[in-house]
Amino acid sequence: MRALACAAGGVMALASLEEARKHLADKDTLVWLDFEGVLGEAGLEMLRATFDFHDLALEDAAKPTDGEASRQRPKIEEYDDYFFLVMQALSSQIEDNLVRLSKHEIDLFAGANYVVTVHQDDIPELDAVWRDAQKRPGLMSCGSDRLVYHLVDAVVDHYLEIVDGIEDVLDELGDTVIDPRYGRDAVRDIFTLKRELINFRRAAAPLRDVINQMTTRNFPFVNGDTQPYLRDVYDHLIRLSDMLDTYRDILTGALDVHLSAVSNSLNLVMKRLTVVATIFMPLGFITGFWGMNFTDFMPLENSIWWWGSIMVMFLLTIGMVIYLSYSWVRKWM
Repeated sequence: MRALACAAGGVMALASLEEARKHLADKDTLVWLDFEGVLGEAGLEMLRATFDFHDLALEDAAKPTDGEASRQRPKIEEYDDYFFLVMQALSSQIEDNLVRLSKHEIDLFAGANYVVTVHQDDIPELDAVWRDAQKRPGLMSCGSDRLVYHLVDAVVDHYLEIVDGIEDVLDELGDTVIDPRYGRDAVRDIFTLKRELINFRRAAAPLRDVINQMTTRNFPFVNGDTQPYLRDVYDHLIRLSDMLDTYRDILTGALDVHLSAVSNSLNLVMKRLTVVATIFMPLGFITGFWGMNFTDFMPLENSIWWWGSIMVMFLLTIGMVIYLSYSWVRKWM
């Protein structure tokens, strides 16, 4: 656990929970407690004894986030003297046109003069706000709602950075999917990126509804001065959702273009093979007729038959190639 307190003298780091409790007694002091890792029974009892949080909210905050099914959907819940907010921070890895997104849940309790954050992974966006709060006392001096805004804004800004990286991947995919030689890698990259975009939307779209609730006039602990900042975050999330929908449509179109290019290439190969088969069809008939329908192979009796059949097949091959080259096959090549 780590703690910060913002009072009239500025922002100070707190060494223990007991010291934080003393500052919590002062309604003019804002205290930020940050817990990293899975909350054990001791942590739950400490939060319950200090803040009297609801058991359901504590259960959500203490639940391990080791899989998609165990993560909480971004949401906000109002209680008598605080609210409980859940959001998903994202990290991305981009390599060889493959985008991998990782979700990191942040559980947040905000009251009149305190903010409690609980997360099981190291989250750079939260650490950045923590460092800014130590350097700029004004970041915490405007109340808990303004601090919550800075935390949400840092997460959403990183969303936009990830989107910029996805846009670069889309540009590269657009140049490669039209090449039928790209083969299965194109289909794999497209479906992988579409799956990651769906996961991205699952994290961003519910957060938009959360911010929309916070911008209502009667929402507790959110001052009118903070609402314009929250509406700015809401606008970013709307633009982000539109971009994700656009990227999904682009990927669908890219997949159709790639499959069309592969189909056209396959058709061209089949047409060329048909030409070859057409040329060899009469040759196979001639050799099969003379070699399989007589008990005595006639060329062995007279060499004229041998050379005559070879000449006929040669002339027939040349004639068919010339005919096919200057007629219907010319359109295929």
